[in-house]
Amino acid sequence: MTQKIGTFADRVNNRMVRYFPGPAARIETSQPIVSFTFDDVPETAWTAGARILENEGVCGTFYIAGVFIDAYDGAQQMISAKGCSELAAAGHELACHTFSHRKLSSFSREGLKADLDRNDSVLGSFDGNRHARNFSVPFGMASPVMQPLLRRKFRTTRGIMPGINRGKVDPHNLAAVELRSDQNYLDAADLWLEDVLQNGGWLIIFTHDVSRTPSFYGCPEERFQGFVRRALSGGAKIMTVDAAATALGL
Repeated sequence: MTQKIGTFADRVNNRMVRYFPGPAARIETSQPIVSFTFDDVPETAWTAGARILENEGVCGTFYIAGVFIDAYDGAQQMISAKGCSELAAAGHELACHTFSHRKLSSFSREGLKADLDRNDSVLGSFDGNRHARNFSVPFGMASPVMQPLLRRKFRTTRGIMPGINRGKVDPHNLAAVELRSDQNYLDAADLWLEDVLQNGGWLIIFTHDVSRTPSFYGCPEERFQGFVRRALSGGAKIMTVDAAATALGL
């Protein structure tokens, strides 16, 4: 099914979720916290992204859509079942990105619940987790109609609005900064990272593939490694989304 992304209706939905938030939490920390996360999870997010994190003694969060496991998304090879098992065994977090990787607005409430339950079952076969997972919104296209379901089902929900999570925050519309191969995105991420290192808060970074020749939505391998090392050398705690949520009392 072809989906038009970023339509007028999508933009309205995102604004409604942003301007009419759910119950707020407060994030007050002078300690910078950085979470490195991956959406869709191409194979290189596991073979390169996870390896870079593990070499520095830290873990990341992988927002997996079950439909992509052992499959291709266009020409891009996605993570295998073996990769999912190895991520979980190494201490990385397996988080939800729906099963079918569709815009939330394309589901009925019942259809979305069934889809999320299906993905839970798939991810649970790899990590045995039976507790509330964390979620990222496919394509960053939120749905105010679905927010109550997401609040009941998940611990947190991550969007794609850039920023640092601090002060008054909606845990089900967390800000995140994207790493893409485009130099403008990389330069902006550098600034966000320096901001959190200087002023504290929780910075969530997300990308897709990690490679020497990344896709449009991916990050160059050496730049990803540089971000991880800069965060550590700057005094940040690198934590999975779930570990950060625990540390921050969410």
